Amino acid sequence: MLSNNGLWISSAPKSTKLKGTPYLFESWNNDDALIFMQDKAYRLKSLNYNIQLERFEAKFSEDSVFAFNPKNIKKVVIEGRTFKRYLDPEFQRNSFFEELAATKSISILRKHEIEIVEASFNPMTQQKVSDDQMVHKEKYYYTKDRETLKETKLKKSAVLKLIDADKKDVIKQYAKDNNLSFKDINDLKNILKHYNTL
Repeated sequence: MLSNNGLWISSAPKSTKLKGTPYLFESWNNDDALIFMQDKAYRLKSLNYNIQLERFEAKFSEDSVFAFNPKNIKKVVIEGRTFKRYLDPEFQRNSFFEELAATKSISILRKHEIEIVEASFNPMTQQKVSDDQMVHKEKYYYTKDRETLKETKLKKSAVLKLIDADKKDVIKQYAKDNNLSFKDINDLKNILKHYNTL
């Protein structure tokens, strides 16, 4: 039952001077979201990821939101994107990472984060010129053992360091021939898919 896997929360808007949203997806309407719990999988129509609180939430009505206990989640698939929990090397706690691409030996992951950017301050009026803002940030990691994460960049030189030396030239040529960028996630998936066939 859902109640064993989280808690109901209030979705009443808080009176705060903070622009932006803590949610990853612009819309709550995703027809095919799957959340895999310890006991079974649930198909939900209104799932979103609260980046700030690092948890998935399901909206059943405007004032009815359910926050899932992250500890009970094995994985989440939403809009074709897969999220799993890994130990965050920066904060030393389990957090959700999006699995972007994988080879037989490595996985490349993305961590979504929120940064609060403070508005500029007018010294004359002693007031902020505008509202503080929530800004979405992304960090990239790779793992070879599914446990230890190391930060990386989404660029050619960084990705080529992760693959077998004898296949680097083939991969560079494949990316060039097909006009694929190592910085573009869909292109990177394509490149690593080809690498898996070598």
